[in-house]
Amino acid sequence: MSRYSEDISRILTNVKVFIFGENNSRLEIAIEYFYKLNHERRIVIIVSTIATTIALILFIIIFYFLGLYFLQNDLNRAYSNTLALNNMKPSYMAVQDKFLLLVNNLKSENLNISISSMLEAKAKELGIQASGFPDRPIVSQLPNQSPFAGQFKKISIDFKLSNVSIKKIMEYIKTVEDLPNKFVVSKLNIKSLSEAKLYFDVAITVDGVIPSEKQEL
Repeated sequence: MSRYSEDISRILTNVKVFIFGENNSRLEIAIEYFYKLNHERRIVIIVSTIATTIALILFIIIFYFLGLYFLQNDLNRAYSNTLALNNMKPSYMAVQDKFLLLVNNLKSENLNISISSMLEAKAKELGIQASGFPDRPIVSQLPNQSPFAGQFKKISIDFKLSNVSIKKIMEYIKTVEDLPNKFVVSKLNIKSLSEAKLYFDVAITVDGVIPSEKQEL
């Protein structure tokens, strides 16, 4: 602590010497010069010095209050942001709870099922002939930006619906996408069987997710 005091004292001494000179020689010269001036010039110097001092003080005061003003604005903005975050917290927690519930439901629904068998069974319930299911569906990693990445993998299944009407196609798509397993029909290629265009063969792709720990599809 004493070392810092000595450093500060030395700096102040150097500043004093720089301004007033050794043994206040510059100050003495300035005073001597001042008293050699005539009365009018001394008045001008005194008034100018007072005006400069007042202006400097006013500048410091204005700068100080401007600093307080901007600091207060920053504090108000920080408080508003904090308040907004606190107000958003219940909504965020509700969304997070729904997301966790969805994740748990998907893991439960999609862990121990044969997706191909499920899709084929839904087709039979609607009286639709489904075929061409692969022995092993395509499994791939989800994009890193997906909220399900790391916990789930993407599964894609290509198969065919034969001799089916547009109405039945739409019923089947709705049935599949309404399942709790959250399947999505991602591709649909319809081929007409006749000029009447009443019945069609359909190449269809269904995407879904399976838990990362699921091995057998």
